Amino acid sequence: MNRGVAMQQLQDPLQVLSRFGTGHTVVLHSGCAEPRGLARLLAEHADAMRGVRLLTMMPMGEAPYGDLAAAALDVNTFFPGRGLRAALSAGRVRALRYPLSAIPGLFGSGAMRADVALLQVSSPDAGGHASLGVSVDYMRAVLAQSPLVIAEINPRMPHTCGDARIPLSSIDWFIDATDPPQSVAPAAADAVDERIARNVAGLVGDGAVLQMGIGSLPDRVLAQLGHLRHLGLHSGIVTDAVRPLIEGGIIDNSTKQHRRGVSVTSMAAGTQSFYDFLNDNRAIEFHPCSHTHDAGVLAGIEGLCAINSALQVDLDGDVNAEQVGIRKLSLPGGLPDFAFGATRARAGMSIIALRSTHGGERASSIVPRFGAATPVTLPWTAVDFVVTEHGVASIRGASGAARATALLAVADPSHRERLRGERRLAGRITVQ
Repeated sequence: MNRGVAMQQLQDPLQVLSRFGTGHTVVLHSGCAEPRGLARLLAEHADAMRGVRLLTMMPMGEAPYGDLAAAALDVNTFFPGRGLRAALSAGRVRALRYPLSAIPGLFGSGAMRADVALLQVSSPDAGGHASLGVSVDYMRAVLAQSPLVIAEINPRMPHTCGDARIPLSSIDWFIDATDPPQSVAPAAADAVDERIARNVAGLVGDGAVLQMGIGSLPDRVLAQLGHLRHLGLHSGIVTDAVRPLIEGGIIDNSTKQHRRGVSVTSMAAGTQSFYDFLNDNRAIEFHPCSHTHDAGVLAGIEGLCAINSALQVDLDGDVNAEQVGIRKLSLPGGLPDFAFGATRARAGMSIIALRSTHGGERASSIVPRFGAATPVTLPWTAVDFVVTEHGVASIRGASGAARATALLAVADPSHRERLRGERRLAGRITVQ
C-alpha cells in the first residue's frame, strides 16, 4: 500500500490484484459507479484471483464477473440489479439478504472486512478531493477500514454534493477510465404502467416527501405529479424522471423538516445528461445509506411517501419482491427500510405497486398465500396501499378478511374466483 503517499498511476492493475486470492475480499463500487474497466479485468483474469470474494451491489451494466467464465471468483451481491439478475437466478452468485440500512454496520462491526476497494470517482477538484459521484451508498463504511483502494478516475463522473467527497490521499492507485459512467436510459412504459401510475399518483398530495425506485413505473408516477406543489425528495436512488419536477419547482423541499430545501439520495441511475445535471448541484445531496435508510431518520420525515414495486402480494397483504417460483430475481434492497419508515412517519404512506398479472401466461401476481419457500420481503403491517391497474386496495389496520376482500378487488378479474376459492380451501379467514 502507498497510504500516506501521493496516489500513483497503475499501469497494470492485474499486478496488484493477482496478489489476492482465497480469504481476501474485493468490494466493487455500486450501481452506475461500478468501475467498468476494472470489472472487465476481474472477469478476464478470474483464474489469477481464484477464490477472491467479490462484493457487489446493484450493477446496472453487463457485470461480466458473473458469467460462467469467471466462476473462479466467489461473487456475492447485496442487490443484483440488471447486471446480475440472470446470474443470481442461475445460482452463480451468492445472495446477501440484508436491507441497505444494515450493510454499513457489517463493515463497522468487522463482520465483513474489505481488503481491496475498486472505485470509480470524479476528477479531483481544486482542493484535492475526488467525488464518489453517483453512488455513495455503503462506500464510506468500506473506506473506513482502510483497504487498498484502486480508482478509475473519470472526468465524466459528476462531483455530487452532500457527503460524496473523498481525499486523494485515500486512493492508493489510479487508472484513467476508458468508459463513461454506466448510463441507464428511461424505461419505456405501456398502457398498464400508465394505469397503475395514475392510481398511485391519486394517493399523493401536496407536500409529500417522495421515495421512488427505478424503472418505467416509478418514472410514470413522477410524470403524473406535475399538478402538485411543495413536494420533497428523500430516496435511495434518483433517475432522470425527477429532473423536470426539480427544475419546474414541483419538488422544492420547502416543507420538508429533514434537510429542508434539499433533495436527498444515496445513488443515481440515468443518462449522462442527468449526471451532468447533478454536477455541483447543491439542490441534490448524496449521503451514505447509513443515513438515507436509517430507521430513525425515516420515521422522522413527516409525509414520507414510499412508492415501491413488488413481484407478488398474497391475500394476507404480505409482499414478495424477490422471487417467483424457484427463480430468484432480486433481494430486499431498500424496500423494507422505506416501507417501515413510511408507516412509522407522521402522515406517512407505504405504497406497493404491481401489475395484476405477470409472464407470458398472465399468472396472477396476487396469490392466496405464500408457501414456505417464498420470501416475505415485507409483512402486511408495513403496507398501507396495494395498487394495480385495477385500483387501490387500502389494507392498513384492516382485518384479515377485509384485507383479502380489498386485494381481490384489484386482482385481475379472470383470477378472482379462483383466488377466492383457493383461499377458502386453505381454511383461511372467510373472504367478504
